[in-house]
Amino acid sequence: MTRHIIFDCDGVLIDSEILSFAVDERMLPEYSITLGAAELARTFGGVAYREMVAELNARFGTDIDPAAYQQQCEAELARLFATDLRAIAGMAELLGGLTVPFALASGSDLARLDQCLSITGLSEFFEGRIFSAQQVTRGKPAPDVFLLAAKTCGWEPESCLVIEDSPSGVIAAGAAGMRCVGFLGGAHRNAGDEGILRDAGAEYVAGSSADLHRYLRELGLISRNGDGRG
Repeated sequence: MTRHIIFDCDGVLIDSEILSFAVDERMLPEYSITLGAAELARTFGGVAYREMVAELNARFGTDIDPAAYQQQCEAELARLFATDLRAIAGMAELLGGLTVPFALASGSDLARLDQCLSITGLSEFFEGRIFSAQQVTRGKPAPDVFLLAAKTCGWEPESCLVIEDSPSGVIAAGAAGMRCVGFLGGAHRNAGDEGILRDAGAEYVAGSSADLHRYLRELGLISRNGDGRG
């Protein structure tokens, strides 16, 4: 029985992936790699910088330093997020209506999560329950960050439902022994991506926050009147 929810952040709570991969699209030609934002999102959504850079180096025979590349991208993103970052429409209301405990587990670093949640006004929902791939040995698609979140919160993995927008995140949830719902409400996703999330193991794919709200309500995880725990 599902008694807890673990949210991914980028592309689920905040509409950051469209901005992030646009930065990668601009930065990577400096390393003789030309990939569009859409392809990057499909391949590396939910993946930590170190795993993404390792795969790019193997694929293109490059020698990009992951720490230096991340620092370069994060500096650009910090400026971009300050002016352009938004919460995904309806997510604050959804969080406010949940009747079960929930947490956040992301591939992003803690400093970036703090910045993004503050900018979008979502910090108050996750105080003390924010977990990052920075805190574990392996990022998604390994299950480590989800297992860290569950262990720290005192939850059994089988009692958790993960909300994810990327195949790597869905795979990570499955490897952690958790149910997973796919989410396509971010600007970097479209209806055609439903198949890749289902193929990765998502039990259901929500096309919007309203769709996700309806599904969680059917599972008994959101109050019928939207008042949440109160």
